[in-house]
Amino acid sequence: MHYFEFNSNRPGLLVSVRSADEAQIALAGGADVIDVKEPNRGPLGAADAEVVAQVVAEVGGRAPVSVAGGELLERNVDQGKLIGVSYAKVGLAGCRAVADWRSRWRLAASRWSQHVAPVAVVYADWRSAGAPSPQDVLAVAVATPCPALLVDTYDKSAGGLFDHWEPNDVASLCRQARTHGLAVVLAGSLQITHLETAVRCRPNLVAMRGAVCDDGRDGTISSARVGAVRLALEQAVCTGQYQRPVAPLRGDLASRPR
Repeated sequence: MHYFEFNSNRPGLLVSVRSADEAQIALAGGADVIDVKEPNRGPLGAADAEVVAQVVAEVGGRAPVSVAGGELLERNVDQGKLIGVSYAKVGLAGCRAVADWRSRWRLAASRWSQHVAPVAVVYADWRSAGAPSPQDVLAVAVATPCPALLVDTYDKSAGGLFDHWEPNDVASLCRQARTHGLAVVLAGSLQITHLETAVRCRPNLVAMRGAVCDDGRDGTISSARVGAVRLALEQAVCTGQYQRPVAPLRGDLASRPR
């Protein structure tokens, strides 16, 4: 299977969890990808290695598992956290002022297992986050090569993805990424009311946490909320608002060039 390519004419659903129990709930609700993070530690807050191992064991190969690794300038993903993990990501907040951020990012990714794919991260609020521009991040992802691009927000208190970017601009970045064979993951405090707009951008995955939790992203994941998001994605397809991306994606885990 190629990265983020599912046997469905809808975007896949990535759910970020903070425990094995939440992973079980997310899978029961219909999540396609399980992402491990600790939301109290930032937008890409890294969970403890023990938590990652527990989630991997709970998922048991039923879905791909990704991990968040914090910000590049603060910490890197520990190799010990990556057993059984398919892909990992670190944020680039503050990197715009760092001349060698590109080589630092490549070095961090090169230290991961060959079975762990790096996901490049674009912050929609990149200016206030001090992160590189979306075009700079896309260029590095293409050159690395990297199989996927995550579009997220850094400051979760300052609005969601579409508060920072017009939908047409998001769709344009998605098209550019697909042209280079990258899958696209849309995140950034998306709510169920944003899904119709999000799927028009033709992502491969939609990533959520707060919208599938009782009491927001710091609460507990609800299987019913995960199911409601899946239903909303399917309804968007039925109304003709989604076309499955057709550009070939970069190769699978076994054949991915390093």
